[in-house]
Amino acid sequence: MATMDLPVVVGTDGSRASLEAVDWAADAAVLRELPLWIVHAGSDGTRSGRSAARAEEVCDLAAERAALRSSRLKVTAESVWGAATMALLEASHGASLVVVGHRGQGGGVTSLFLGPVATAVAAHAHCPAVVVRGRPDNVHGRTHRITVGISRQHPEESAVSFAFAEAALRRCEVETVFAWSGTGGDPRDAGRLRREHATDEALRSATRAHPGVPLLAYPVGGPTHTALLRASAASDLLVLGARPHGSPGPRLGVVNGTVLQHAHCPVAVVPRW
Repeated sequence: MATMDLPVVVGTDGSRASLEAVDWAADAAVLRELPLWIVHAGSDGTRSGRSAARAEEVCDLAAERAALRSSRLKVTAESVWGAATMALLEASHGASLVVVGHRGQGGGVTSLFLGPVATAVAAHAHCPAVVVRGRPDNVHGRTHRITVGISRQHPEESAVSFAFAEAALRRCEVETVFAWSGTGGDPRDAGRLRREHATDEALRSATRAHPGVPLLAYPVGGPTHTALLRASAASDLLVLGARPHGSPGPRLGVVNGTVLQHAHCPVAVVPRW
């Protein structure tokens, strides 16, 4: 199966945040003309008839909710036994996109912060991962803007390509946030120049591939996470790059981790090529 034919995968545990993720994923699948695969994982002690019935109830509720988004959407719901993180990471091998809510079952103050499943999926998925969070207008696509964060330390071809393709599907504009600080290093450094050239070429290539997508480009001074969080307040989706699997160091880094915790809109994490 070609990558473009792979389903959109979404995880659910029946929580409000996960059902909002189901809505978002269903809409994304409809836009892409792809099937939706809903995954529920159960690991609450020993498997029993009661837990199996609960799992079936969660799956049925999510599938019924997704089907209401469009009569054209093909929905499959599956309950697996085991840790949710492992189930979703395994599913991401055969997905075009994996979607999670920012927090699973639970409430109180901690519900404002990113849960462990969302954190792990964003960091380790084998395809682009979207964490659904933020204000209703941003979650429901009412700002008509996709923002992509551009780092001068790493080429961002994959994130740029994803952002423009998403904007073309949604018929909205792309804002690129070029964040920099005064400690960016020697501007004549050959490695830095190559990375900047690669990112600039990615932008040119994306605008050629999607000429109907308006582009807004802003160099922003100051802390990178501050610029991205500010931009997220006026975006339907914030797109970030992640280090490839197998590369040294954390895949997300401190800035992306902070943005995932506090963004005002859904966040897509796209592995770099």
